[in-house]
Formats: sequence, structure tokens, C-alpha cells
Amino acid sequence: MKLLTGKNKYIKMSILAFLMIMFLIFAFLFAPKIKRFLQNRSRGNIVWGEPDKEQDSTQGVPLVITIDDGYCLQAVVMLTSLMENAEENTFYKIDVLVPNEFSEDSKKKILSIQETYGKNCKIEFINMKNCFTNSYISKHFTNTVYYRLRIPDVLQTRKRCIYLDADMIVNSDLTELYDVDLHDKWLGGVADSVRGYKNEKERVKRESYRKSFEIESLQEYINSGVLLLDLDVLRKNNIEEKFEAFLKKYKDPSQHDQTVINSVCYGKILSLPLKFNTQAFMYTHKAYGKDEEKFSQIFPQKEWEEAWENPRIIHFAGEKPWNDPSTFWIEKWWNTARKTQYWKEIVEKFRTTK
Repeated sequence: MKLLTGKNKYIKMSILAFLMIMFLIFAFLFAPKIKRFLQNRSRGNIVWGEPDKEQDSTQGVPLVITIDDGYCLQAVVMLTSLMENAEENTFYKIDVLVPNEFSEDSKKKILSIQETYGKNCKIEFINMKNCFTNSYISKHFTNTVYYRLRIPDVLQTRKRCIYLDADMIVNSDLTELYDVDLHDKWLGGVADSVRGYKNEKERVKRESYRKSFEIESLQEYINSGVLLLDLDVLRKNNIEEKFEAFLKKYKDPSQHDQTVINSVCYGKILSLPLKFNTQAFMYTHKAYGKDEEKFSQIFPQKEWEEAWENPRIIHFAGEKPWNDPSTFWIEKWWNTARKTQYWKEIVEKFRTTK
């Protein structure tokens, strides 16, 4: 009888040890998801996007855009330019971060790119639900501008990616940009015009902005319209938590996501050549004549000229070619729009001249 009792005790201890081992394995495998679930509960109304489930993190060039219905047609034009200028063997994995109310008609328009260029791209949508619903916005911006702050979290299987705004024309294959060595930096971007100034009044305004959001220096400040992101490094440095802490502290970042990125990532940003985010307003004769001294503070002459002669990406920051006929490089946007399936709709919605 004692032998039997001892045997039962041994069996119970074995079962307990087995359960303990299984628990530790479960905790190790699912700890990140549990952590993310608890974080989501603590964030209240902020709901993270649906993480992508792709297992192959190396195939092609991962590209991310963030849009709502209001910028769908512009995104179609940008993606058309991307595919028209892709090399024969380049494949783009395109993730489109959208709000919960993104319409089926808009999805159809975006997927027209895949129908046309399916051999060289795959498009998927990530529903960001009510993420950043109550975040500060101004002018023509919407809360979708903040979605790029969540890219490291929602693209869990990606090692790095390129982010692009929709108000752009891509003039070349982006493999060159994707392969840039970040030299242990977290991300790369092109200098923003805020780095320079043309007079004392503007310098004081820039300095006030810098101090308001505790940005150590504007000499590393970038435009967030084009980003090369090292997602592995960003995740290791808990960037989502850092971004969220900034937004809790500063309720009205005046330049939205751009303010957040430049403050939180200061010292970890690589300045990319202007050719990768050639901002059209800089090259209007009026703007250049007025601001030549400011721009010369930011870009070396050789870099400026290379971007002028062969811009890899044209960014219509400020003036927009679909509603401002004076926009520089306007013809590049409209010529690309003509190649889309929605040319007539684009003309009807936007075109006022020509």
C-alpha cells in the first residue's frame, strides 16, 4: 500500500513538472502577444492594426502607404508611377494601412494596380480600426498621418520597409533606396526645409518649435513623407511605447507624425540624399529665388543638382498638382494619372486646367 502511495505521488509530481514545462514554453512563445494585448487594453480607445501574417519576410521590397477614402485616387496615381518605373525583376509587397470605414470602392481602385501589374506586386490592406481617432490634426490632414508610427508593430514579419506618402510620383526603381545602409540608425529620411531659415524672424520661429517639443537640434530634422525603416531595430527599442508616451505628453504636435518621429528618434536618424524625396515646392522659381539662401544651408550644391536632374521620388508637399496649376512638375503627375484605369474620374474630380 505504501508502495502504491509513493507511486501515485511520483506520478503527480511528474504531471506537475510536465505542466510546468508546458507553461514555460507557452509563456515564451506567446509573451509578445500577451504583452501587446495588455497594452491595447490599457490604451483605451487606441486599437492597433491587424499584424500581417506573411511568413516570408525577405521576398521583394516591402512598401507601406497610409490612406483614407479622400486620398485614394492620389494613391492610385502614386502606385502607378511606382510600378511603371519598376525594374523587370523587382517585386513590391505593398501594405495599405486604412481606417475602419475605408470603402469597398476605394479598395477596388487600389487593387486595380495589382490587376495591372500583378506579376510585380502584391497588395494587402491592414485595418487600423479606430487607431489615433482623437489625435491632433490640422488643415487638410487626417488621423491617418499617424498610422506610420505603428508600422513596426503591424508588420511583425518584416525586417525593414519603405514608407511613402500618397502625394508623390516615383520616377525610378526603389531597390536603390531599400538597399541603403542605415549604419546602425533606426531610420532614414530626407532633410526637411525646417532645417534652414532665410531671416531672423524665421530662425526664431524654428527655435520656438524646437524647444516646444524638446527636439535637441533641427540639423537632423527630416520630412516624414519618405522613410526607410529598420523595423527590427525599432521593435527592439520599443519605439511604439516611446511614440505613445510622446503623444500623451504633447497633445497637439504641430507637424503631426513628423514632430513625433524627429523628437523621439533624434540621434538615430540617417539623412538620405534629396533625390529620394525631392519636394517640388523647393524648385519653383519663385520659391527658389526667395529661399535660395535657406536651401543652401540644408543641401550641398551637388546634391541639389542631382535631385533636380534625376529625382527618384517627387513629393508634392505644399502645392498639389491636382488643384494648383502652378505646381512644379505638375505634368509628371497628370501624365501618370492618364495611365490609370480612373483617368476620367480623376479629371472630373480634380482637373481645372489643361
